Amino acid sequence: MGIRRNNKEDQDQNSMSISQVDLRAEYKHIHSLTFNKQSWSTSELYWSFIRKWNTGKIKKCIIRVSDSWNDKLYYYTDWSDSKGINMPFSFDEYLSKENEEKKLMQLNVIHDGMLRIAEKAGLEIQPLEDAYKMCLAADLKYQFDVGKLKSSPNRKHKIGFWCNWDIDIFEAYWVLYDKKGAEIRRQKFIEKPPHEGEFIYYAKWKWLDDTTVLLEDKYKYGKGESWTIDLEIGERAPT
Repeated sequence: MGIRRNNKEDQDQNSMSISQVDLRAEYKHIHSLTFNKQSWSTSELYWSFIRKWNTGKIKKCIIRVSDSWNDKLYYYTDWSDSKGINMPFSFDEYLSKENEEKKLMQLNVIHDGMLRIAEKAGLEIQPLEDAYKMCLAADLKYQFDVGKLKSSPNRKHKIGFWCNWDIDIFEAYWVLYDKKGAEIRRQKFIEKPPHEGEFIYYAKWKWLDDTTVLLEDKYKYGKGESWTIDLEIGERAPT
């Protein structure tokens, strides 16, 4: 698969495309805390393949899952800029699975829910079918480059960032390239729980000098963290 450079801040500026697919358990469900922390990576992977899908004013789709909806099963929420659907889900089965099988269960319910939302909202279906196939082709791994490479002041190197967002962990790596774009070295410098990974879409970075890079969390719901990366010694100093 080709490189995907994801930046949700740029995406939010496109008024005709979706900015979030949100998979979550029913409010106050006994398993909501555990499930909601694990549902980020698959939701974001699916979103990454439909980010150019023309949804008009719809910016967010919410897939709510439960094993006890009763008469609320398939209830459709219709707000102006977001849509939601209640979907059936077996938490007993889910909690008995290994991570890869859990992600497949997540993908299936996301896709089924999105198809129902698309039908209700009168949206094109094919981009969703394509996204489902591409998620499987990616082995349900959400790994991507962020933003664009930036050249050092002396123009001898470029810096970039690569992320692995999984069901139980979020990891960010800095990647050093030569001036022609050949990779020299990569090193992990951030590790967070998966529900704290969204900040990376809004991160900003700059060279402080020829061997030092500063990355800053600019997400409005983030922690305002920053990391100073010394490329000579391969370490980072959080601030």
